[in-house]
Amino acid sequence: MYIVITLPQFFDGEADAITQKFQSGLQRLHLRKPDSSVGECRDLLQQIPACYHCRIVIHDHFELAEEFCLHGVHLNRRHPEPPVGWKGSVSCSCHSLEELKAKKERVWRGETEEGVLEKMFDYLSLSPIFDSISKSGYQAAFTSEQLRQAKAEGLIDGRVMALGGICRDNADEVLGYGFGGVMVLGDAWGDSLPSSRTSIVLSIAGSDPSAGAGIQQDLKTMTNCDVYGATVITALTSQNTLGVQGVMPVPAEVVESQLRSVFSDLRVAAVKIGMIPNLDVARVIVKVLEEERRKCILPIVCDPVMISTSGTRLMDEACVAYVVQHLFPLCTLVAPNLPELEYLQLHSSLFGLLGMHSDSAANAQPAQLSIVNCQLPILKKGGHAEGDIMTDTLYIPAEGIEQSYSSPRIATRNLHGTGCTLSSSIASFLAKGYSLVPAVKAAKCYVTRSIKGGSDLRIGHGNGPLWYV
Repeated sequence: MYIVITLPQFFDGEADAITQKFQSGLQRLHLRKPDSSVGECRDLLQQIPACYHCRIVIHDHFELAEEFCLHGVHLNRRHPEPPVGWKGSVSCSCHSLEELKAKKERVWRGETEEGVLEKMFDYLSLSPIFDSISKSGYQAAFTSEQLRQAKAEGLIDGRVMALGGICRDNADEVLGYGFGGVMVLGDAWGDSLPSSRTSIVLSIAGSDPSAGAGIQQDLKTMTNCDVYGATVITALTSQNTLGVQGVMPVPAEVVESQLRSVFSDLRVAAVKIGMIPNLDVARVIVKVLEEERRKCILPIVCDPVMISTSGTRLMDEACVAYVVQHLFPLCTLVAPNLPELEYLQLHSSLFGLLGMHSDSAANAQPAQLSIVNCQLPILKKGGHAEGDIMTDTLYIPAEGIEQSYSSPRIATRNLHGTGCTLSSSIASFLAKGYSLVPAVKAAKCYVTRSIKGGSDLRIGHGNGPLWYV
């Protein structure tokens, strides 16, 4: 489990920063404001979408836990007992192995409408594991041997979270001691505060030698969006403005090696995923991204490149099924175009997983589909629809958002790489701290300018590229 603790002080834009973390997959947030008033904490909670309240644990002002239906309360010296009759989660901090052992055995009783409730701590934190990032003089209290011994004795287990000096670079080491997760404070908020840090976005995609799509277009887009682009190549294609002439998948072990090289050295702030050529490559991408998301929040935007604009099938059915079932749930946003939605619609099992629906018969056109009963944020791209107006629709089920973006069709044949441009620009804005709705809006504006900028270009003999101005 990955848990973020708020900074003790409030800061401008904090609610938006918290919301963005939840949208990016944050599992649990501890609201810790020791010097705050109940009114200040209430104001912050009111600015966070209610759908995320069930992921929040509060350290003070326990009355707000009931008021906002929060996940739990965290006990401390100021509040050593949970509210009477509290049924949510209860957690607490420990600063020695002896204290950890005692609290793991502690049970308290509370009266409820159903009678007497006996309850233990749902989870505990142990700190400091490393020298603190946010507290001066708060230094590591345990040796590696002590932690290994505590694991062997069953003292450290899935109910114990590591706290103190945790960051992406040492998260693997921490989890190796048997902790059930990590709690992060100082390392979690650097990108939310004024900083000169350069945001890094990783593109996992195929190579386009004509440079209008794929890795090459992603890098150009990221540079124009003022982030640093890194790449993992999944396939070498032979393509140009006329179409795709050939595809050579990169071996899965090489894709995995590239991924581990990037993540072991660079602090990736967001990921864009494009072409996944086969099931083996899909599996290693999912494996590595699952590992990375256990260490930190990682926005992931997937452009499910199943069929090229020229009609070439780029992903077989087994790979599509695996991606839908295992990769999509990791994603902050999935952005299929209408042919891809049509493919998913024709395969009913995938259609059901995505929660797509049409009030008309099963023969409904993909442009008519709406997204229902789905926890997955989806951007339905409408560029392939007929008519003078193009409409993309963003669905964020957890927040009850369905928002459309319409613009007049631009008279041009130069649309090669539009999907790559959109997905990589969304990832870029997410990396810079935008929440999902503003990121999509900013990316849509970027793509529109890029289509206009390339509308009269003469690069190649077919469907030419976009050009940002």
